[in-house]
Amino acid sequence: MAETFIVVWEGVDGAGKTTLMKRVKSLLAEKGYKVLTYKTPSDSSTGKFAKTYGNDPRIDPLTRMLLFLANTSDDSKIMKKLMEERPDYLFIDRYYLCSIVYGLAFLNLSGITVSAEEFTNLIGLIEKLGNNVFLKPHLYVIVDAPEEDRIKRLSKKESQGGLENELERDILMQQRVRRFYKVFRDRRPDHVLWVMNPEGKLEQTAEEVAGYLISESKKLR
Repeated sequence: MAETFIVVWEGVDGAGKTTLMKRVKSLLAEKGYKVLTYKTPSDSSTGKFAKTYGNDPRIDPLTRMLLFLANTSDDSKIMKKLMEERPDYLFIDRYYLCSIVYGLAFLNLSGITVSAEEFTNLIGLIEKLGNNVFLKPHLYVIVDAPEEDRIKRLSKKESQGGLENELERDILMQQRVRRFYKVFRDRRPDHVLWVMNPEGKLEQTAEEVAGYLISESKKLR
């Protein structure tokens, strides 16, 4: 491939995003493609600080959002280093969009209302300020799931405790997360693939997504 196809994987907690991403990676590898992955928040200095200090229940929503946004910005240099290996695909498991979506959803829970227009303008401003920092994704795969499946998956997940665990299981929080992701999809329909990932259909869903990625990446050739 002439250019690495950059895919950002996003979604509500419990949608099975990472499991689906790993299966799609395997399917692409079976077809001979080189796929590298990177996950945020990471174990870099800023990632560790965001996960520890940012998930302290005493931290206010704005500070938490800025900490995670700082990590995704800072880790962009690591992702750019991965690009030097010239993979066919780079999968980013949550990026700056996640930091903003979850941050605003949390702020919304605390009583601060952010309109769709304000959210869109904020995304645009962050991308402008980070023009020389952030990688520019070719596609966002936003993973969702029926609410009963989402709750079931979270019940099986080992609890990490703390604020992150509370927000994952907060239905109102996840509804707001979903709402902001839908606004992003509606504003950038050509760059977003919205995927429903119900229980029992992982293989079918992964094959469909892999096929779509191959089709879209060929446009770069």
